[in-house]
Amino acid sequence: MNKLVNLTIDGKKFQAREGENLLQVALDNGIQIPYLCYHRKLSPTGACRMCMTKVKGQSGLVMSCTVAVENGMEVTAFDEEIESARRRTLEYLLAEHNDHHDNTYHDEFLYWVQHYNLDRRDKRSYPNIYRQMRYPVDDSSPILSYDGTKCIKCFRCIKACDEVQGKNVLSFSQRGLASYIVAGIDKWGDSECDGCGECVQLCPTGALVDKLHRDEINLDKVEKQVRTTCPYCGVGCQILLYMQDGKIVRSDGVEGVAPNDGRLCVKGRYGYDYVQSPDRLKTPLIKKNGSFVEATWEEALELIATKFNEIKEKHGSEALGGYGSAKCTNEDNYIFQKFIRVVFGNNNLDYCTRLCHASTVTAMLKSLGSGAGSNSIEDFAKADCLFITGNNMIETHPVTATFVKNGQYKGNRIIVCDPRWTKMVQYADIWLQPRLGTDVALLNGMVRVIIQEDMIDPTFIEEKVEGGMESFEKLKELVEPYTPEETERITGVPRDKFTEAARIYARASRAMIATGMGLSQQQVGTNMVFSLINMMLVTGQIAKEGAGIDPPRGQNNVQGVTDIGVSPINYPGYIPVGDEENRRKLAQLWNVPFESMPSEPGYTTVELMNAAYDGQIKGMFIMGENPMMTDPNLNHTEESLKNLDFLVVQDIFHTETTPFADVILPAASYAEKDGTFVNSDRRVLRVRKAVEKPGQAEEDWKIILRIAEKMGYDIGTYRKAKEIFEEIREATPILAGVTYGRIGQEGLQWPCPTTDHPGTPTLFLEKFSTSHGLGILNPVDYKPQSEPASEEYPFVLNTGRIVYQYHTSTMSRRSKALNDFANDDYVLMNPDDLKKNGLRDGDRVKISNKRGELETEIRESDGVSKGELFMPFHYSEAQVNKLTRSDLDPFSKIPPYKYSACKVEKI
Repeated sequence: MNKLVNLTIDGKKFQAREGENLLQVALDNGIQIPYLCYHRKLSPTGACRMCMTKVKGQSGLVMSCTVAVENGMEVTAFDEEIESARRRTLEYLLAEHNDHHDNTYHDEFLYWVQHYNLDRRDKRSYPNIYRQMRYPVDDSSPILSYDGTKCIKCFRCIKACDEVQGKNVLSFSQRGLASYIVAGIDKWGDSECDGCGECVQLCPTGALVDKLHRDEINLDKVEKQVRTTCPYCGVGCQILLYMQDGKIVRSDGVEGVAPNDGRLCVKGRYGYDYVQSPDRLKTPLIKKNGSFVEATWEEALELIATKFNEIKEKHGSEALGGYGSAKCTNEDNYIFQKFIRVVFGNNNLDYCTRLCHASTVTAMLKSLGSGAGSNSIEDFAKADCLFITGNNMIETHPVTATFVKNGQYKGNRIIVCDPRWTKMVQYADIWLQPRLGTDVALLNGMVRVIIQEDMIDPTFIEEKVEGGMESFEKLKELVEPYTPEETERITGVPRDKFTEAARIYARASRAMIATGMGLSQQQVGTNMVFSLINMMLVTGQIAKEGAGIDPPRGQNNVQGVTDIGVSPINYPGYIPVGDEENRRKLAQLWNVPFESMPSEPGYTTVELMNAAYDGQIKGMFIMGENPMMTDPNLNHTEESLKNLDFLVVQDIFHTETTPFADVILPAASYAEKDGTFVNSDRRVLRVRKAVEKPGQAEEDWKIILRIAEKMGYDIGTYRKAKEIFEEIREATPILAGVTYGRIGQEGLQWPCPTTDHPGTPTLFLEKFSTSHGLGILNPVDYKPQSEPASEEYPFVLNTGRIVYQYHTSTMSRRSKALNDFANDDYVLMNPDDLKKNGLRDGDRVKISNKRGELETEIRESDGVSKGELFMPFHYSEAQVNKLTRSDLDPFSKIPPYKYSACKVEKI
């Protein structure tokens, strides 16, 4: 950090860091020097010339946004000459500017025009140049409009796209007065713009404005603005919702706070309309004679209590189970797990993490003692090397990807390991493209290179790894057969590529790993993550700032739901269900007999469905999950649900699962309740109520309490979510020091054991969280897939997400702006395979295997290898999980969504 220096501005003395931006120093100290082109996140431009100052010893007027602070600097920010020059500058800008303002956007330019009492009608010497230039208006984008008559050529949008988002889509067309902004080579709608809206948020004039609700919003009529946490992926972006006439009309990123610092993706900025969709569930529904009819809460709760109690009495407590939800708050899920354990009396509860990150969590818990990411999201910009494997980050976690691109811009090295071309490959130094399912062999081959070329860290191994060099020798022996030749034969990755990748990773001073569902959603997913961790431990690329392993979470509260105990094997805080001391503590906290606290592990997500299929689970409670879209082998899932005696689904919409329910309960969305989420870097973040619930919908936790009461159980009396969180703190040691008050402005990262603890941005700096405080090597061999491609089923299907939709798309497909970008199902196939099979881009095809079939459109892509397919899993019109298999990883119990043999036929 640079040293403090002294300077004066308009005779006032200040201290600042040497090299800081002079304009920012002035603004931070309450000196409001005018500016239009400057933004603290962007490199200075000096284009608008409004921030002119005088600096003693320098001739003429100096643009303060381009000046670095020096010791002894004497600055004049305001005098008659400077103000006169600013006024003339603003007059020139006004002559080129259409100053019509409809009050649908924040207009910084208008503020300064009014501040200097300018009026175009009084400026005959500055005609309306913008009328003569015929600047274009581009309305082709689904989410924004560009009006060249309002553009002052400040460069903010171009730099926001390039320097903040790392996309470089925007530029100037033409020259001088005739210049205007273009996306790509012409129209916004035809460009690579993915709709993040960073340019809109940073535009100072209204040249770029949001399209959504433009015909409704009036900033003078906005009733309130509420800061909350984005409900989509696990980044946990802080958003500011604008409410008008009782509905959300805008979403902006909150500047200056972690984790996003104002950045958003297209879903966070434009994907909120589902909250006010007319399709929302508004009243309880009971199935009678095969059809749903509206019911009162009393009727619905009475029926649920009667049926669940009957099942429990007739078949025992083990005949009941439930799914929690990563889309719900910690408070909702805490009450849910308490309900399952106290009222149902078992540990038969799980949620979607079993279907996405279970392998990562399982391997990290065993190897490191914690299944959570070791670093902060902003560290993605700081690591000298980033190894991204099985993670299409630009589409799945776009804001995290901006930090990656920021780091690459500064010279950090990036290695991408993915069987499919993704946008991150454009930023990579090396792209490793292994055959689907061969990652263990690839990583073992890379570890062998690291050992052979003496790039291990023996001191770290001896001091930080259990068994020291003795355990390392076992790993060395296991990887020995993975010669460059053998590794290339198995994986298809050229030996020079993975050899160079191993060198870059091992020799970096700080290297981070970003893993994802491409690794974890495999039948050998746990072994794949073990191999990854082995590479990390032998090189010592963890237990220091800017190094470690980070699995970005797919849904908004995946991290938090596991933290607070929605798990068949752990109580809150990752304490095993068999831990007697913890069960006694919780029994006292929950005011229930110790003997009633379930101590045996329950069914995992897929196991719950298998047990329902086998008749062992008779009743099920599903809160905010949609297994008829997310579970593998959907035909089997359908039969499982049909086999239940009684099913309750609690959600905000009808889903593919609700038709199988006996009772449907209407729940509140994230925007209609208070609570907390935990993001991918263990940051506990506030969720705040912005709008009222529709109809008779209720918060999830309130509904659960009412069901428990009807069943004859008192699981707590809470008036608001904050009171539930206070109990979470008592039950969850890693969250004991987190309070609503402490996370009001900035989130806290766990572990945070006491209220004076600052939180933990980086894990394992002192020791690992294993029983002995040491990392553990787990050598594993490569195993071929149990369902390889065959003559009958010659293709291997891979599945995943796209940026414009969200998992089962219950939310995103009810947001028009997102659907305008991507609303059609498809499958990607290599051009050679298209030709070989007599297919053409755009053909309708049937994809089938022994589990099921679907119809979709085929699209040509040289980003997938020959013999492999890729298909998004969002679309109910083509449910890809009819094809995926329910074989489970033996350790994590995760199904292999990334590898299913199938065939393709033209329709």
